[in-house]
Amino acid sequence: MLRDNPVVKKMIETGEQRVGQLATRPLSNETLMGALQKTVSAAMEAKGLVERNVQNVLSTMHIPTAGDVQRLQGKIEELERVFDGLSAKIAELQKREAPPSSAQPPPN
Repeated sequence: MLRDNPVVKKMIETGEQRVGQLATRPLSNETLMGALQKTVSAAMEAKGLVERNVQNVLSTMHIPTAGDVQRLQGKIEELERVFDGLSAKIAELQKREAPPSSAQPPPN
């Protein structure tokens, strides 16, 4: 095939070396990396500020956030477990208090 050609192989190797050199130059530039770090840091701070502001707006408008919905879902699941436990206890108590099926009804 074409890749088996020694000239093509040499061209690919040279291209890979040059791309590697081009990629490492910006990473070794301290000024560029410092600016990039500042930019990323500022973007993260802005994202946090936007998230807090959105939560404040939603709260002001009485619109539940995803976190509010998750907390409520957890409470509902807990209540369902308690209800199931109480239902089981009630059923058990009813079985204990039920008269035996072979018992005669009281005389009139």
